[in-house]
Amino acid sequence: MTSIDFLNKVHKSLDSQEYSLSYSPAKSKNYMLYCNGNFIGGLFDEELCFVYADSVSELLGQPDPVYRGYSSTAQHRMLVIPEEHWSKALKLLYAEKFDWSRLVYDITYTSIGAAVVEDFYDENVVFLRFCFEKELLKKNPLDRQGRILRMVYINQDLTNTGKYLFPELLDKFLAFFDRKGKTSLETMLNRWYTALEKEYRSQTAE
Repeated sequence: MTSIDFLNKVHKSLDSQEYSLSYSPAKSKNYMLYCNGNFIGGLFDEELCFVYADSVSELLGQPDPVYRGYSSTAQHRMLVIPEEHWSKALKLLYAEKFDWSRLVYDITYTSIGAAVVEDFYDENVVFLRFCFEKELLKKNPLDRQGRILRMVYINQDLTNTGKYLFPELLDKFLAFFDRKGKTSLETMLNRWYTALEKEYRSQTAE
């Protein structure tokens, strides 16, 4: 049995804009646990359990897994998570199991109204072409006429290097505004990329 107090404790500790938690009843007044709609584990007898993931197992020192579930016949291989590892374990689990589908850029979301999308379109063409040429995107985001093929990009669309550099470059691109128009977007993208790549290379070399 899991108390409402324990459920509230887990929820208060882990629920966020990035990791939205939800629950469904399980046997013996316990709860199955979901994150962003994905099944990740449950609350069983005042313990937080996550479905088995190699990265979480390594974090915990490779303990023996347990079997928990909706009923005695619907069991899942899980790991019991000590409270001091709740937050880190959730991040590792989500990255290992679901990070491929995480949204990284929705062009339409950054604009209000069709007119703004049109105004912002050319800049996005420049940005996306640059990212592909620098091998941050796996596939060419533009067709042969230079038109954007897709408005939404997820983590799976990024190369290994892109997973680190694309979000950082995107933040700078979205915040960029040259009032006097003296510096081109291409010039700024090259400056940002050079600095970000240098930082990235130094981190990976450590």
